[in-house]
Amino acid sequence: MHRRALILTIALALAAGSAAAADDPRRVPDLLRADLNGAAVSRVVIPDVLLGAAGIAHAQRNCGTPSPLPSELESVRSSVQRFSQENATRAPGGTVRIAFHVITGGGLGNVSDAQIAEQVRVLNRDYSGSGYRFELASVDRTEDKAWFKMTPGTGKEKAAKQALAIDPAHRLNLYTCAPGQNLLGWAYFPWSAPESNVIHGVVIHFESLPGGVAPYDLGKTATHEIGHYLGLLHTFQGGCVPPGDEVDDTPFEASPAFGCQIGRNTCPQPGDDPIHNYMDYSDDACLTEFTAGQVARSQSIIPVYRPSLFEPAAAIAAAREAPALLTDNEPEDGRVLAYRGGMPNPFRGETAIRFTLPASGPVSLKVYSVTGQLVRTLLDAQLPPGDHSAMFTAGDLPSGVYFSVLRAGGVQMSRALVLVK
Repeated sequence: MHRRALILTIALALAAGSAAAADDPRRVPDLLRADLNGAAVSRVVIPDVLLGAAGIAHAQRNCGTPSPLPSELESVRSSVQRFSQENATRAPGGTVRIAFHVITGGGLGNVSDAQIAEQVRVLNRDYSGSGYRFELASVDRTEDKAWFKMTPGTGKEKAAKQALAIDPAHRLNLYTCAPGQNLLGWAYFPWSAPESNVIHGVVIHFESLPGGVAPYDLGKTATHEIGHYLGLLHTFQGGCVPPGDEVDDTPFEASPAFGCQIGRNTCPQPGDDPIHNYMDYSDDACLTEFTAGQVARSQSIIPVYRPSLFEPAAAIAAAREAPALLTDNEPEDGRVLAYRGGMPNPFRGETAIRFTLPASGPVSLKVYSVTGQLVRTLLDAQLPPGDHSAMFTAGDLPSGVYFSVLRAGGVQMSRALVLVK
């Protein structure tokens, strides 16, 4: 029997048993999948079998974004509070430029330019009123069967992002593929790694783009995962236990909602479960809103952990202050120019700014304020190839965002540094 027909036959046979689990929408039967030879290969939980063009079985919404530890969230609260107290005025939001990476496997997953454009339109509609706007900066397409099935935290994910990521500090890298583990997508929180780390970005199933496979075919998976990228938690984070998702105007929720369960209420605190919220697990057609509290949370987190995302004009001006430095030296030992920025970042008193030179040549490393004023010259010298670092000591500088600008080998690169005293 053809694999698709076999799966549909088993799914129909199990349909009668689903009524017994109707009182608990999260309880679903196991589906025993088989290969073409009839040998059992895996057991997966599938409440609604949905076969797309790739023959991939979609189950209920499943997000692979790593759940933050309580200690992480406490640290984020403290850093955001300090930063907010010392930086009372800041322009919320900005334009997020998307580097769109289409990963295909055996020809599958080659989404159209029209779908990509429609996904961007959906994002701008879903985030309207939030202060965020999305703009398509680039599209590239890569055929790699291993990357096509990547999952979070694996070597495949690392290899794909190392090869494809474009300037993560200033771009939202969005990858489409067919993730393993029955995932629809995942992201990493702003505080998970320095903003220039290639791990940042959003990965979504290609069939979740507009025109994909129902009930996740309206582009809301990208909206959900970008919410994580901007610092938002699941609405069911922490269940019924305060502080929940760290937002005051989303009702507590014991567990994720699936389908569109109007009137669902799983916690003793006031309010029905936020099943229409983009950060829940409902079907795409059911998701319609962010709350004012979620917008405020994101706008307080981004300046601390993704300060370079909107390319402030002052930083660009600082980077263009002087002409590029040129060198005719060839790279040695396969090295490439890498600018890792400050570590730690955010920092209190001092931070080490690290970079790698592929060849010897003149190097300039300077630090500017957000107004474009030069505050430190850390390096202005001829350096050999290899790994280098320079210590930036804040001294009596006030808390806030600064920009370190590296010029070497005909390249100019800037990284944001967040001083929190």
